[in-house]
Amino acid sequence: MIRVLIVDDDKLARKGLISIMPWSAHGMVVAGEAANGAKALEFLEEHEVDLLFVDLSMPVMSGLELIQAARRRYPNLRSVVLTFHEEFEHVQTAYRMGVLDYISKARMDVEDNEQILGRIRRQLKDEELQPHRQDQPARLVQRAPTRAAADKNAHAREEEQWRRLEQDWRSQYWLYNEAIFQRLCERTIESNPPVRRLEGLFMRVIAQIEAAARLGTEFWSEAEDVRSALDWIRRYREQIYAQIERSADLTKNAVCILKAVTFIREEAAKPLHAEDVAEHVSMSRSYFSQIFKKLTGTTFNDYLKQERIRAAERLLSETEKPVAWIANAVGYGDPKYFAQLFYEQTRLLPSEFRAQRRKGDR
Repeated sequence: MIRVLIVDDDKLARKGLISIMPWSAHGMVVAGEAANGAKALEFLEEHEVDLLFVDLSMPVMSGLELIQAARRRYPNLRSVVLTFHEEFEHVQTAYRMGVLDYISKARMDVEDNEQILGRIRRQLKDEELQPHRQDQPARLVQRAPTRAAADKNAHAREEEQWRRLEQDWRSQYWLYNEAIFQRLCERTIESNPPVRRLEGLFMRVIAQIEAAARLGTEFWSEAEDVRSALDWIRRYREQIYAQIERSADLTKNAVCILKAVTFIREEAAKPLHAEDVAEHVSMSRSYFSQIFKKLTGTTFNDYLKQERIRAAERLLSETEKPVAWIANAVGYGDPKYFAQLFYEQTRLLPSEFRAQRRKGDR
């Protein structure tokens, strides 16, 4: 069983959480409770614990201080934070410290407790948490035999769909590529995952990005649904690019490639080669090409082509300029070659693309 310690200075909140959560159904047992961080550390010295549920705002020692101290002493210990809306700015700090998930106290009355613990249990599984004691291995959670096969299949499909989404968000290609970002947002809306699960994923991904790029961002309020969570990640992405424009640091690969992406967008209509962009970010051509492919998921030449076609799409939609003029404006002197590339990217000729957009605007 996963042994849980509840840490909250509000006694009623502790007792309520202990009583309402279906712990045993998710392979968990409450091993104890503590009124503050200092008491929690004392408990940890005497008892085996796998998972902390920690209130962020407590006297004596805050939740963040407890998590930090506990992780130093017990590296395998995992945490979930409990928070109110007004404390949400601290949740991202907690994610940077490696927490699994968070529970909004303000939403506990409307959220499904089964879903909350199920979500946390999946995070534990993802982290491959093993209980500390060797003499008492974790028992498998027994599933109710009454679930219909159709429900099992539907759940399996949802989980597979989530795994693909999670993998694509974690790949971080969306940070560098606008087209990938838009498609991933569309797929996420279609999938409609639980908003807390999506929000937790975004926070973990952002913590990884900020660790790699050494960039800090402001955070926003708790998301209400999938679309507001996507608005949240879109604003984050915009904020990252705004910081990159102001930054002169070229010591981090992530920063260099973000600067390279910005430079490509600005200069795409001009003759542009990998050597030019590599020089702009103080890299050798070969190393730049290697890192660019690793972080963006595509080669420099393919990325440049995509950016030029995206610029052409905007011009075809927003102007009445001839196709030959647009081809030249995005860096292609040969209209036929431009039309060929445009078709390869969109499966439409430029004239067909423009006609479809006009039809859609009516």
